[in-house]
Amino acid sequence: KVAYGFLGAAGDLALKGLRLKVRTDFAVIALSSLSDAPLAESDNILLTAVGRADNTGARYNADHTVQFDLGHGPIQVQVIEAELALETRVAGLKISAVNSHGLLVGPVPETYADGVLRFTLGGPYASMYYLIQKA
Repeated sequence: KVAYGFLGAAGDLALKGLRLKVRTDFAVIALSSLSDAPLAESDNILLTAVGRADNTGARYNADHTVQFDLGHGPIQVQVIEAELALETRVAGLKISAVNSHGLLVGPVPETYADGVLRFTLGGPYASMYYLIQKA
């Protein structure tokens, strides 16, 4: 499942099996099953959340249509702030932020009730990538 565009202005979004309330103005939020099971039955899910991204020191004209300087690494990525509610038949899923080296760096608090996993992106372990896995 994926939602993309100017999501912050869209208000509450409802996809089949996923509800989102995004506070970041521009974002892409994608959930992918990392198993053969569909998303609602998967015990291993990758969540990717990205907005604006650019090289450190990149420079543009006033309306951001012409790039004067490519800049350099590291790439700076905007933090995505959003509330998600994922319908799932799998109880006991835990969410971990993943850093740029692919290492788990911290938990994302979640609740599970009535077949819905609820959590918020953008907290102390904000990342571009999150793993949602059976504990």
